[in-house]
Amino acid sequence: MLEVKNLKAYIDVDAGVVKAVDDVSFSIKAGETVGIVGESGSGKSVLALSLMQLNPKPPVFYPQGEILFEGQNLLTMKESELRKIRGNKISMIFQDPMSSLNPIFRIEKQLIEAIRTHQDLSRKDAERKAIELLTDVGIPDPERRMRDYPHQFSGGMRQRVMIAIALACRPKLLIADEPTTALDVTIQAQILELLASIQKKYGTAIIIITHDLGVVAKLADRVMVMYSGRIVEEGSTADIFYRTSMPYTWSLLRSMPNIGSAGNERLVPIQGQPPNLITPPKGCNFNPRCLFAGPECLEVDPVLAERGNGHLAACVLSQREFNERKRQLEAVEREGVRG
Repeated sequence: MLEVKNLKAYIDVDAGVVKAVDDVSFSIKAGETVGIVGESGSGKSVLALSLMQLNPKPPVFYPQGEILFEGQNLLTMKESELRKIRGNKISMIFQDPMSSLNPIFRIEKQLIEAIRTHQDLSRKDAERKAIELLTDVGIPDPERRMRDYPHQFSGGMRQRVMIAIALACRPKLLIADEPTTALDVTIQAQILELLASIQKKYGTAIIIITHDLGVVAKLADRVMVMYSGRIVEEGSTADIFYRTSMPYTWSLLRSMPNIGSAGNERLVPIQGQPPNLITPPKGCNFNPRCLFAGPECLEVDPVLAERGNGHLAACVLSQREFNERKRQLEAVEREGVRG
């Protein structure tokens, strides 16, 4: 349904050219849920906005690549053609529902506008559909609440309204960019359950973009790990969590609390900062922060390579070498804790 080929999305700034998305390729099938994870600044949101062609041009430009949706290249489409796809076949849930909803218009107006823009419905039929959508996303008393303003809703309820707007035309692809950011854990769980139930009901493909590995563990079929504008590991959710093949992914997992550890597990933050995307380091971009970096890592810029059954990783270490170095480091750390 969606195929991204060798996409580069660069940003022209005073200091130079930021390689925000640098030669990214992937595909998504109908009804699939794909998670994109990585630290802030790894290029996740620029990639998401590129899929919707919502990045401002300039400063963003695309020196290379294709974004094929149902065989059509979104990068070469006219704005009038893109408007027929945005909100209709591809929809997006943005990070902050308060800034995404217009504070001076009632929920009713914003939802009905989304419906009537792409569907030939009367005002009455659009209102009926709006009530149905608000019911689907768990808004109580939707006939009354749709006449409220955004500030009269809690953060979780505003996010539900954003999901309703995104689903107004039953899109084939839903992009959720940090949909649980700034929500408490109880509301986060409710939003994730809502997304799962929506996918089951409508068969919508979902791209969920987050820095929270716990979110993708709950929802995603497949995971792509981004670092410095590139995909550095890709595989099934089980591959990423239990058969990690890239030091950056392993480092992310070590910095995440494990609910089954009973509080005894030591969390290890990733040292250093993400690289400058105007002047990235020579060799592997992760080498200044990698605990396993060797001389080859300073020279070779690894590409994604097969590790088995569609599991890809960008690392000069073989799976055997990576596992061995990981065991050695973990043994040293355990001895240090005991000491």
